Order: sequence, then C-alpha cells, then structure tokens
Amino acid sequence: MGLEEKTAVDDSRQADAPRIAMSSSVRWSGISVAGRQACQVLFTVVLARMIGPENFGIVAQAVVYIGVVGLLLDQGFSSALIQRPQIERDMPGAVVTVNLGVGLLLTVVTFAIAPAWAAFMSTPQLTLVLVVLAPTLFIRALAVTPRAMLLRDMEFRKIGIADISSAAIGGLLGVICAALGASYWALVVQIVSTDLVLAIIMLLVGAGRWPNLHMHRLREIAGFSWRAFAAGILINSVSRNVDNVLVGKVQGPEQLAFYGLAYRLLLLPVQLASTTIGAVLFPAFSRLANNLPALRAETDRATRALATLILPAMALVAAAAPQIVVLVFGDQWKPAVPIVQVLAMAGAFQAVYSASTVSLVLGLGHAALNLRLAWLTTLVSTAAIVAGLPFGAIGVAIGYTVATFLLVPVEWLIRRRLINMSMGSQVASLAPGVHVSIWMAAAYLAVAYGFAGHGLLALALGVPAAAAVGLVVLRLVHRALLAELIHMGGRLVGRVRTGTAGV
Repeated sequence: MGLEEKTAVDDSRQADAPRIAMSSSVRWSGISVAGRQACQVLFTVVLARMIGPENFGIVAQAVVYIGVVGLLLDQGFSSALIQRPQIERDMPGAVVTVNLGVGLLLTVVTFAIAPAWAAFMSTPQLTLVLVVLAPTLFIRALAVTPRAMLLRDMEFRKIGIADISSAAIGGLLGVICAALGASYWALVVQIVSTDLVLAIIMLLVGAGRWPNLHMHRLREIAGFSWRAFAAGILINSVSRNVDNVLVGKVQGPEQLAFYGLAYRLLLLPVQLASTTIGAVLFPAFSRLANNLPALRAETDRATRALATLILPAMALVAAAAPQIVVLVFGDQWKPAVPIVQVLAMAGAFQAVYSASTVSLVLGLGHAALNLRLAWLTTLVSTAAIVAGLPFGAIGVAIGYTVATFLLVPVEWLIRRRLINMSMGSQVASLAPGVHVSIWMAAAYLAVAYGFAGHGLLALALGVPAAAAVGLVVLRLVHRALLAELIHMGGRLVGRVRTGTAGV
C-alpha cells in the first residue's frame, strides 16, 4: 500500500472512530435499558395480575409523591459533571455531599408529610406506605453522582450490570411477597429492594466518590446546574406528574391504576430512547459542540431512525391494545384500553424527540434555553391536562396527547436555531415513520377484524403480519432508509469494523 493510500485509510479510520465509539456506547446502553425495562415490564404484569387495580393504585399514589420529590436529589450538578470537558478532582465529592444532605432532608420531610399526603389523596393506607418508602430517597441519593460519573466516562456496561441486576432482584422479591399474600406491600418491597441493590452495585463497580466539604468547587458549575435542575423539575416533575396527581386526587386509586398502567406504556419508549440514545448523545454532543455539521448530521440520522422504529411500534400498540391489555393483565384492566390507545401516540412522539433535543441543547451549553423550553412544556401540558380532567382519565390522556403534538413544532424551531436544520428536512425525517405506521396499523386491524373474539389468535397472527407489511413498505418505498437502519444495526451489534463502507 502506498503512502498516500495508507494516509487516506488512516484519516478515514480517525474520522469514523467517534461514530464507532458512539455505536458501542449505544449498544451497551441499549442492553442496559432493554434488560431493565424487560424486568420491570415482566414484574409489573405479574404483580398487576396478582394484586389487582385497587391495590396497585394505592402504591401508585405513593409513587407519584416519591417520583416528584426524588427529582430534588439531583440539583443539576450531574448534568454539569457530564457536560464539562474537564472537572477538578474534588468536584464530584462535593456533589456527593450535597446529594446525601438533600436525600437525608427529604427522607425526614417525607416522614413528617406522610399523613398529609394520605389525607390529600383520601387513602389512609398511604401514611404507612410513605413512611416505609421514605428511606429510598436517601438510598437513591447514594447513586446520583456515581451514575453521572459513569455516564461521563460512557461506562454503559457497568450501568447495565447495576440496572438489570437491581430490577431483576427487586421484581423477584416483590413477586415472592405477593405470592405470600402481601397485597400492595409487595410493590413496596419491590421499590425499596430495587433502589437498595442499585445503590450497592453502583458503589461496588467503583463509581462512588467520597464526600468532601470543598463547596467552593460548586460555584464554578452553579450557573449551568441550577438551570438544568429547574428544567428537570419542570419537565420530569410537574409536566409528567401533574396528570397522575390530579387523576389520583379526583378519580381515586382505581382510576389512577388504569391511567398509571397506560402511562407506564407511554413512558416505556420515552425511557428507552432517553436513557439509551439520549444518555449517549449528551456526552457525545458536548464534545462535538464546535462541529455543527457533524451535530446536524447525527441529529437528523437519529431522528429519522427513531421515528421509523418507534412510530410504527406505538401505532401497533394502539391498534392491538384491546387484545394486549386483556390477555396480559386480565379482564379487570379492560378500562385501561382507550387510555393506552390515546397515550401511545404521545409516547411515540416524545420518544422521538426527548432523546436528542435536551441532549443537543445542554450539550451546546444552552441551559437557559432548556429552562425556557421546560417552562413552555409545563404550562402547555398542565393547561391541556386540566382541560381534560372533567372528562375523567381518558380526558386527561387526550389533553396530554394534544399538548405533546402542539409542542413538536417548538422542537423543530429549536433545532433550526441551534444547528440550522431546515423545517422541511425535519418534517421529512418523520414522514417514513408515519407512512409505515399507517400500513402496519391497518394490517393488524384487518387481521383482528377477521378473528374478532379470538384475542390470542389475533395477536399471534396480526403482529407478524403487521411487521411483515412494515418491512415490505420500507423495502419498496424507503429502500435507502432501510439500508441505513441495517447499517446502524450492524454497528450496534459490533459487526461493522473501522473503515468499512456503508451498506
């Protein structure tokens, strides 16, 4: 090989190296999220069937509180630790000190507020449930900084070990307790044991940092951190929980159980995308902040791929909801069917954009813009949810979904401003996913209509038929996109080597 050829090959490998590294990270992140979600879905199904909607709803009312308050454990310092190109040696330890202090304070506050929350939700059993769950806030605080440092170093294999092991052990203990007649306490056992095992493993894999009192280090990242923290509170606490709080308060624990079940299905693709793709994109975008063409190309590629994979999958969930809910969870969960169908579309579009928009905004250092987006999202979502509340859980679901669609153009405007992506290209990136979704949903509904009254048979034949139709549409109409998806899949499983040409 001549010198010029060798130099060209070396340059090609160096240019492709970041994408290869990102693919490896996405692969391990995907294994982590898929394993954890598989465990959670499996044990949720088993426990839902074993304890029923009413008992499930009691713990759901407690989980709403723990979920909202738990977001205070990370004051935005984790995002700053990931985003900064370099961090001082004692900075993570100072963050640990703050995390543990806040965790201890929230635990004490929860002990005190438990009776008031039970009275607010009109569920007396909540008092003792919250008292038992209160220590999980301190336990979760132990894992905040270790996870941030693992994400910074893109150590997704270690994260996967911790996430999957904790979900499996916690779920298994919960099922055992339910089998022994523990009723809703089985869910409490699952939550506590999952958090405890996760914190222990995070520390055992060497991600922990000793707390210290070098608080002056936090001043260097305070400006970025408080904006990221405020945005996280608005998005993950207010806008994503106000519906659960209102349904639980106004409609009661059983309606919250139906809504909560559908909401978990909504969050499944969002969490898969956010924690698999988003967790990788944030540190990657932070290191590509000075290369806008590369950022634009990766953002477009990720959006197109996510839309093509997630939109058809969630359309199929909506079409098959009558069979899925009854066969998987039982007849007692049938009222959740229309809620699942409505929220499926909200989950699809949130998953497409949640993985990249926040990563893009924070990765480029625009914490103030991220905070403004969080305010807008919270206000629009809350207004839509309140408008739908008089019509019950299904009205809340419709309001939440409408709000999601109204906010999509805002995502487009942000991308155009930050990385100069045209509006036309962003609409075009969704078109293949929408096209495939229509064909797949129609194929499933046709099979289900032909086998009406035979839910298991409709699922067994309809899902493969819909998948086959989707592949045919991709092959005939979107051939280049299908080739790109196959190429990306090859990278994720490690089949494409450095310097290999595209499909």
